Amino acid sequence: MIKSINRIFLGTVAMLCITSCEMKNELTGDLGSKTDMGAMELNVSVKQPVSQVRGAGNVATNNFPVTIKGTSTEVANVLKEYNTVDEVPANITMPVGQFTVSSHTPGTLEKQMNAPYYAGETNITISKNIISTVDVVCRMANSRIQLNYGEDFTAAFSEWTITVDDGSEMALSFTNSNLDPAPIYWHFSENATAITVNIKAKTTTGNTITDKRVFKKADASEQYEEVGEVFTGGDAVEINMGTVESTTGELTGITITTNITFEDYPESVEIPTVDPDENPEPPVEGNASVTCIGKINTDAESEGDVFETGVEYSIAAKNSPETNVLISTPEGLKSLKITIVGGNKEFQAICDEIGFQDFELIGEGGAELGAILSEMGVSLPMPEKDCTSYTFPVGQFYSMMEIYGATLNTDEETPYGNDYHEFQITAEDNAGTIVGPVSLKVTIKK
Repeated sequence: MIKSINRIFLGTVAMLCITSCEMKNELTGDLGSKTDMGAMELNVSVKQPVSQVRGAGNVATNNFPVTIKGTSTEVANVLKEYNTVDEVPANITMPVGQFTVSSHTPGTLEKQMNAPYYAGETNITISKNIISTVDVVCRMANSRIQLNYGEDFTAAFSEWTITVDDGSEMALSFTNSNLDPAPIYWHFSENATAITVNIKAKTTTGNTITDKRVFKKADASEQYEEVGEVFTGGDAVEINMGTVESTTGELTGITITTNITFEDYPESVEIPTVDPDENPEPPVEGNASVTCIGKINTDAESEGDVFETGVEYSIAAKNSPETNVLISTPEGLKSLKITIVGGNKEFQAICDEIGFQDFELIGEGGAELGAILSEMGVSLPMPEKDCTSYTFPVGQFYSMMEIYGATLNTDEETPYGNDYHEFQITAEDNAGTIVGPVSLKVTIKK
């Protein structure tokens, strides 16, 4: 009986030893059994913008994913990922070395969202036989944009389209279909120092009014040393639309006032808006001409002529290259026509339905097209007649193209067109100079 118990006891001890070895191997990976070990305690918290803390309550982080990645040479192959903070052990056994610990709101940070997105990371050094505490503080990565309509504005206009553009591949669009728009949480581009508000509105008497205002963070009425000139996460921008009337009550113009609340300050301050047309650029000497320049920015240092190289978009990688066509017309833009030739039957069908065959973007047709594309998730600010520059954001169409799949032909028996979507652009200025059609080829890969 005693021998039997001893055999059971020894077997249990052997199993515990095996389990212990397996756990150690799991913790150290390929680092070997001689690797020195330490431990980590993790805390994840959220730092909300000061103006949003009042009455908002704390943001729960228990469902935030966590990533721990080795950064020093000896732990470069160590990577630990947890689906939620709740899944992280109280003490995480780690090999000695340097690590980066990051956490964020569940999901992916998108350009436009309906809620704040918080993210943060910090570095930590794990020492032998020491339990190190790491605090990851997640700050707001996007910014709050609120558009407000004054009663005078909604009474004066029957319809309108307003775009808010930070100079990136995508712009916000607002129409009269929603008189009380909810806040939008916007991820500003890295170099967004200015925001342009364009408006085209029809009065209740049938007249059309267009206007434009530009405001810069650097022009805010209150300045702080630690607040830079670039719009960043945590900023809250408020845009208020109103009207100007004469003493007789006639509508004479539109007012656009803006305020900003910085992340670490409770009160909003005014940002004066500027009408860029009041201070036009000096005329270009020599022969005026229309120029179409293709530009692609995949990072801060990359720039190329996409009319020569074309553009590739990967559905799997969702690389979303920032693809714009910059159109310069010193004499003023008279006409801008777009033709889209689909690289597969499905995309061609939707282009035919919309009417993308020498489609004139300037005028009422452009405004109607903008509303249609907006419903399809494509934000396409329309050019204004007589403008001296306009950016046609081809990159806005990637989400739409993705729906209809790759452009590469795989059916040899019934090949369809080319292996790319083609944007044909023709511009004409007020002097009668015409450039185009200029062709931009966009290949969609699986």
